[in-house]
Amino acid sequence: METIYDILKAEHDQVADLLQQALSDVSKVSFLKIKIKTDPHMMGEERLFYPRLEEKEELRGLISEAYKEHNEAKELLCEMEGMDESDEGWAAKLSELKQSIDHHVKEEESKVFERARTVLSQQEAEEMAEQYVEFKRSYMNRVETGEPPLA
Repeated sequence: METIYDILKAEHDQVADLLQQALSDVSKVSFLKIKIKTDPHMMGEERLFYPRLEEKEELRGLISEAYKEHNEAKELLCEMEGMDESDEGWAAKLSELKQSIDHHVKEEESKVFERARTVLSQQEAEEMAEQYVEFKRSYMNRVETGEPPLA
């Protein structure tokens, strides 16, 4: 059965591909695809994955850093959402976003996932995967129906 790590890793790979595309075409459309993918991903991690890991003293520092990295990415995403692709600095911001997300993904996959595997059992990781998928489904349904996403 699929674990939370499998799902998050697959999404990280999808975002990496979208970032490459965005750097290639420097378009707002490509940027928006990144935003649509990363918003529910970060929110799901922050609601389900990180809180469970924060319960363990030895993971609090890592998770605190992960929240900071999410906030940095969110700030860049928000700033870029208000920009036009023809704005001076658009390509530089896109590059900064890629660096920020790449760094976070590397840290998360090499440190957080590794440590989380010592905290979560296989069954817990599978159950969390189901909860995460359900959270994202609900999130996307809200977005599609015009309801505000879960705050």
